[in-house]
Amino acid sequence: MGKALRGISLEDKGMGDLPNVTAEQVEAAIDRFTDVQEIGRGGQKLVFSGLVDGERYAIKFLRAPGDDLDSDETEFDFTPDMVVRAHREVETMRECKSQYMVKLGPIGLEYAEVEGESLVFFTEELIAGSDLHERYVKQKKTLSPKDIVLLGIHITHAIAAIWELKKVHRDIKPGNIMRRDNEDFVLLDAGLAFDKLGESVSGGGLVGTPIYFSPEQFEYANRRSVLDYRSDMFALGVTMYQLATGQHPFYTRGDRSGEVYSNIRKADPPPPHSMDPLIPEELSEIILRMMGKAPHLRFRKCDKLIERLSAVEVA
Repeated sequence: MGKALRGISLEDKGMGDLPNVTAEQVEAAIDRFTDVQEIGRGGQKLVFSGLVDGERYAIKFLRAPGDDLDSDETEFDFTPDMVVRAHREVETMRECKSQYMVKLGPIGLEYAEVEGESLVFFTEELIAGSDLHERYVKQKKTLSPKDIVLLGIHITHAIAAIWELKKVHRDIKPGNIMRRDNEDFVLLDAGLAFDKLGESVSGGGLVGTPIYFSPEQFEYANRRSVLDYRSDMFALGVTMYQLATGQHPFYTRGDRSGEVYSNIRKADPPPPHSMDPLIPEELSEIILRMMGKAPHLRFRKCDKLIERLSAVEVA
C-alpha cells in the first residue's frame, strides 16, 4: 500500500513526463488495487481504472518530485510541479459538496514505488466515456439547446460550491467536463483551483487554458482582488457558446496569443442564435452576458444565472 503524502500552448495540450508503468505493474505493487486497466494518458497524468474494496474507481498517477516524500523538509517546486496541483485537486474534491463536481475516491494523495518509479496517486469517481472536448469539439458536433441549458445549470452549481470554499476553478472548458450515465454534467480537474485564502499553485505565472480565460484572468499580479466565481462563469459561457455553435467565440486555430488576448478583451462574437436558429434567443442572450468583458456585466450571483437558465424554454 502507498504512504500518505504530506506536505503552455494556447489549447494546453502539451504532454508532460508521464510515468512509465503498466497496469500489471501497478496491480503487483499496490495490493489494494485489483483488475487494473489503463484508460488514458494526458498532461503529466497516467490514468487507470481499478477495483478498490469491490468498487471501481479511476486511479491517477504522476511522478513524485523526489525520493524523500516522508521528510518534513520536503519542498515542492510550484512550477511545473504537478504534485502540488494534485494536492489542490484532491483537497477540492474532498471539500466540495456539489453533486456536479467529480467525487474523490477512497484513497487520497499517496506515494508508492512501482518498478523503480517514484509515483504519487489518488482515486476518484470513474465516469464512463469521454470528456466533452473529445465527444463534441474534436468531432465537430454540437450539443442540443436543451443540453446546453442543462450544462449551464449543472456546472454553475459546481462553480457556486467551489466558491463557497473561496476557490476559483480557473480551468473550465469542454475537456474538463464529462457526463454521467444519469445525464448529469460533471466538472473535473480542480488542480489549478485558486484559493483566495491560501497559497497559489501558479508559481508566478498564468495557468490554465488561455482560450477559455476571462479578461481578468490575464491580470496575474492582481488575481487576489479580481478573481472570483464570475471568472469561472465567463469560461463556462465560452464553453457553452462553443458547444452550442461549433465555433469558439474568440479563437480560430492558428491565432497567435496576442490575437486571442485582444479578442477576449475586446471582440463581441455573433449571438449564438444568429448562427443556429434552433438556439432560443433568450439562451443566446444569457451566454453573451456570461461573457461580459468585466465581472460586473455578468450575473451577480450563481443562483440568478441558474434561475435564468431554468426559465429558458427548449424543446
